[in-house]
Amino acid sequence: MTRATARLVPGVALFVATTFASAFLIFLVQPLVAKRILPWFGGVPAVWSLCLAFYQTTLFAGYAYAHGLLRRASPVRQLTIHAAVVAAAVLALPVLPSEAWKPEGSGDPSAAILAMLVANVALPFFALAATGPLVALWFARRYPARSPYPLYAVSNAGSLLALLAYPFALEPRLPLSTTGRLWSGAFAATGAAVVACAALAAQSPAFAPEPVSRAEGSTPPGRIALWVLLSACAVVLLMGITNHLCLDVASVPFLWILPLAIYLATLILCFGAPGVYRRIPFALLAVLCYFAASVRLAQGAPGSLAGMFAGKLAFEIARYGLLLFAACMVLHGEMYRLRPPAHSLTAFYLCTSGGGALGGLAVGLVAPRVFDGFSEYPLGLALACVLMLVTWRLDPAGWLARSAPRWRFGAAAAVTGAAVAALGWQTYARPDSVLYQERSFFGVLRVQEIFGSRWRTRILIHGTTLHGIQIDGHEQMPTAYFGAGTGIETALSLRDAPAEIGVIGLGAGTLAAYGRAGDHFRFFEIDPAVIRIARDPEYFTFVANSAAQVEIVQGDGRIALARERERNAPRFDYLIVDAYSGDAVPVHLLTREAIALYLDSLQPDGCLVFHASARYFDLVPLIFRLAEDAHLFGVNLVNNRNPFTLTKPATWVFVSRSEARIRAIVQAVEQGQPKPNRRGAPPTVTVPTPETIARAPLWTDDYSNLLRVLRRQPGDFDDRSPLPN
Repeated sequence: MTRATARLVPGVALFVATTFASAFLIFLVQPLVAKRILPWFGGVPAVWSLCLAFYQTTLFAGYAYAHGLLRRASPVRQLTIHAAVVAAAVLALPVLPSEAWKPEGSGDPSAAILAMLVANVALPFFALAATGPLVALWFARRYPARSPYPLYAVSNAGSLLALLAYPFALEPRLPLSTTGRLWSGAFAATGAAVVACAALAAQSPAFAPEPVSRAEGSTPPGRIALWVLLSACAVVLLMGITNHLCLDVASVPFLWILPLAIYLATLILCFGAPGVYRRIPFALLAVLCYFAASVRLAQGAPGSLAGMFAGKLAFEIARYGLLLFAACMVLHGEMYRLRPPAHSLTAFYLCTSGGGALGGLAVGLVAPRVFDGFSEYPLGLALACVLMLVTWRLDPAGWLARSAPRWRFGAAAAVTGAAVAALGWQTYARPDSVLYQERSFFGVLRVQEIFGSRWRTRILIHGTTLHGIQIDGHEQMPTAYFGAGTGIETALSLRDAPAEIGVIGLGAGTLAAYGRAGDHFRFFEIDPAVIRIARDPEYFTFVANSAAQVEIVQGDGRIALARERERNAPRFDYLIVDAYSGDAVPVHLLTREAIALYLDSLQPDGCLVFHASARYFDLVPLIFRLAEDAHLFGVNLVNNRNPFTLTKPATWVFVSRSEARIRAIVQAVEQGQPKPNRRGAPPTVTVPTPETIARAPLWTDDYSNLLRVLRRQPGDFDDRSPLPN
């Protein structure tokens, strides 16, 4: 049969379609389930990393099952056993965790997340994971004249399409529950197609278990080790750069998808069009991208603050994206060069998936408990340098082959050693200004001491987001987004009696500085490390020295509030949602159901306050749309930077059942209240137009779409800029 004729055979189309569909569903279920559970655990990248580690491990389990099935089971048993696995997976549907899985406890939720994934996703994902190697080897036995490796590229193409289809095609149009039901139906159809592939292959005389001795004796242990390490290193870089992008560049959920798409693209190119890979060009591209940051820093970036930040953001995303692309092209290109013959295909899949699982577990579970920063990124680059040296040395036709002049390998080894040493220094070096650093499940926290011409300050930074500034000598003076001239100062100045004030989000505890005798502040904070730092007077004293009674509740704000209502806790005069100054947006705090809970937690004339200073998302129209849906009155107060009080630009939205409450806030601004001895202008009163509110989405627990609230240009909320002097 000729190649052109084989393409027209319906059986070939069945194998290709089944491979594509299974990979599509594998990478569609990942963002689908992540969207369900991310809000329950703070929306931080660690949730995504842990999910990736679980998926990589389950992928390995699926490949191990496929390897054993093909090596040891007869054709009839292969068909029977896998049909039973698919049927069991269908019975385990749906994959979306129910509300019963919402966390009850506090602290590190890794075990709870893994238990949830095992109970809901493991069996369907396991069945799909096994499909790739099973269908590929069944294809090779049904069509022995054709290489099965293009199916690997087809699989990764399906994965890439699913990854892009969800945020841009499915999420904007369909509720989460509807997408979950469609996924379940597509899974059942794909399972039937997998069984059909097995039945078709069973008709071939070549369909028989591969002798175990042949599989085990055909591949040297050194090559197996390289399969594992190359795959593991690529996954470490994928997850390390994802964490670095989301925590040190911008905490935008879309950036979680970009690195994974790049990773899949390199697999498609290396296994679908291997001629694209060239060692030296891609190695040089990786080196140039790594050092490009120094060039950018030396050149500077003129222009407005928003323009500078937008330019830097685009540059950093492009730099890290190209670096990941170049490094993974080298790692996957070498992995393809070391591929085995078709009879060892499942062993190859098993080793590469095992490497991916090791890399995923190293970043998702080990790294947060070993490092106090995101050290897997530089360490992954160091491992990539060593692997490049080894694989190039072992290539008999390469520039660094054993038969080549010794000076070549000596020079390459010296450069590699210098690179590894530099990356190791980058991993463990700490600026003198860092007083404390800790990595928890929820990110990296740093307390830094900053010396300006007028102030000596301590700041708390969570990833890239500023969580508080305290000035030596003025310890109880509110600063940053809560300082003089901000909307929250205006609103809190209007209370004429002790108040019950609830705050979702603690930070350094700056809002406690507004506490008066008789006030009761109740903070809700998901990260226990943030609580420890805010309570430690060695770093910050807003909480310790507040005139009010301050209580801190550990846990997700919405879940903790729901428990408060169950025990009929006192209702708040002010409920402040301060979870949006960064850009890892916890969507579940801005839905119709969340607003209903907030209103139930407030006094009838209480004020619901949102700090909406997000850099990349315009949340103000969304909040007003939710307020309109709940028949509330609202106003938006925006302030500029005030260098004399270290106040930063901020936007605060106030909504209430009481129109008089909102009018009082507006009148206070118009009258210039409060009037302390300070410099700076009062905030500006704004309200979105009815047309703007009507265009805003109405988020619910079942539907949300971040693309519709994405800013065209980053807002002027530069929480990473140097402090003013």
